[in-house]
Amino acid sequence: MLKKKKGAIVNIGSGAAIVIPSDPLNAVYAATKAYIDQFSRCLYVEYKKSTGIDVQCQVPLYVATKMASIRRSSFWVPSSDGYARAGLRAIGYEPRCTPYWPHSLLWGLIQLLPESIVDFWRLSFCLAIRKKGHLKDSRKME
Repeated sequence: MLKKKKGAIVNIGSGAAIVIPSDPLNAVYAATKAYIDQFSRCLYVEYKKSTGIDVQCQVPLYVATKMASIRRSSFWVPSSDGYARAGLRAIGYEPRCTPYWPHSLLWGLIQLLPESIVDFWRLSFCLAIRKKGHLKDSRKME
């Protein structure tokens, strides 16, 4: 990339670190994604002007994957292929972006709410997921 004076480095961040003010019960995950965002931004500033190399951190919200335990895609939750297509179209425009436009819409709406409300919702949401996981584990043991 340095020889050609062009190229792209795309890192995948997470709304858990950038969009929402906190991600309770997922602190290590959110912290590592915040690191990726900052790392990407620093590389962007270092390389963009002098080398022509684009560095971008893409910030998705939920994507239908095994890791997210979401089996079906929807308007708000794209499939991994759908997200990848949106992500490819976004390369080269901004150092940080949310390429799947419904996620951008949600990001904007979340920014309008007080952090305390979003924190309360996230904690409730994450506790419900944990409870569901514990129930699933207990059924396996029976």
